[in-house]
Amino acid sequence: MSVEENKGIVRRYQEAYNTANFDALDEVVAADVLTPNMIASMPRGLAGAKLVHQKTLTGMPDYHTAIEDLIAESDKVVARVRITGTHTGDFYGIPPTGKHIDLSGIYIVRIADGKIVEHWGEENGVTVLRQLGFKIKLEPMDG
Repeated sequence: MSVEENKGIVRRYQEAYNTANFDALDEVVAADVLTPNMIASMPRGLAGAKLVHQKTLTGMPDYHTAIEDLIAESDKVVARVRITGTHTGDFYGIPPTGKHIDLSGIYIVRIADGKIVEHWGEENGVTVLRQLGFKIKLEPMDG
């Protein structure tokens, strides 16, 4: 596939993600997608990714990821994104604060046979917690 076709797959993925269209995710993401940064307690693969997204939407129903830049080479696409949402429900055990989040992130995907087969994502969780009103106190870790 061309890099433009791969970028198109990422755009379709992001649209499906933003609209919680889980059937459309099946069309562009492999069932056994590798997601190294997945929350440890979640199942692996696309099923786990869908569950994480459902839980996120419980806490932030207006959660949205906008693509700001797409860079592609060969079978990999990099997306620089802006993530926004309003914390109106339980967010992984954090009661609603009514506060808005706005942060940037980056993810890289590898595409094979027209589907995302690997996904690496980096977002700043400390920024999310601060924007939700939490003070972050840094302390040295013990040995």
